[in-house]
Amino acid sequence: MQVLKLEEFGVTGADAKNICYLRNLNDANKLVEVMASCRGKKAVVIGGGYIGMECAAALVANKIIVTMVFPEAHCSESSSISKHAK
Repeated sequence: MQVLKLEEFGVTGADAKNICYLRNLNDANKLVEVMASCRGKKAVVIGGGYIGMECAAALVANKIIVTMVFPEAHCSESSSISKHAK
């Protein structure tokens, strides 16, 4: 599976400074900075896997209202954990 960025879809505002990805340490550092400046605001987490859920939890812990978007019926449905649990 190839990882995509919003720019690849031609989305208006894809270059906004408060759009964060979480793929490496620099991305994580940026996310921490953005979380500190966005308390009381809203965020959307795209992805319901382990990283998406952890990211959402961190946002909530920082007083940010979170909406999660993912294609499965439930969080982590496509993860290896849920496949082995069935």
